[in-house]
Amino acid sequence: MRKFFLAAVLVLMASGAQAVTLDVVGGQLMGASNVLVDGSLYDVQFLDGSCIDLYNGCNDPLDFTFNTEASASLAMQALLDQVFLDQPCAWAGECNEWFDSAPYFTNGCEFNSSQPDQHCEVLVPVIPGDYFPGPWDPNYASQVGVRSVTNYQEPGPWLDAVSPSTCCIVQNNLDSGPFPDVVWSVWQPVPEPSTALLLGLGLTGLAAKGRRRNRS
Repeated sequence: MRKFFLAAVLVLMASGAQAVTLDVVGGQLMGASNVLVDGSLYDVQFLDGSCIDLYNGCNDPLDFTFNTEASASLAMQALLDQVFLDQPCAWAGECNEWFDSAPYFTNGCEFNSSQPDQHCEVLVPVIPGDYFPGPWDPNYASQVGVRSVTNYQEPGPWLDAVSPSTCCIVQNNLDSGPFPDVVWSVWQPVPEPSTALLLGLGLTGLAAKGRRRNRS
């Protein structure tokens, strides 16, 4: 029983320390799993569409995984630190997993011949227009404040950067699809081990400890 308990604890410890796994399909970076943001793990997808389509109507802060500027900034920085990194290809010439050197390999972004410096700007919504601070304006109802991170091609004159504050106000029905260097990030928290499982493991440990005492 003790071996089982220790094994279960090790499994739980390992699940809490999983490395980021990139979701790459045909050389395109579709998203990533187990991105660590402020002590919690998240899965992220890079998707084209509008805020309304991707975020449950885009009209309530609860529609957004990160609904403060601070949390959204941490999420965007996590993309730079953990996801937008050059990865070695398993077979030379068979893949294009250079997501920092070539940001247009990120899903939703593509090579833009009109841009002297290639980049991919990733957005995350923070606050719907109806919740903007200050005097309310009827136009706010169709808007959303976003935070962004821009991944520039490396090497180059520009540095990758998270927007210093809510960078933009965009229309909540604006489709990112027609824009070759803009894409949304859609986040989901990774479920933690259930309370019941943790409680069961704790009781198992106590029972094993009690049996050892009885034997002594």
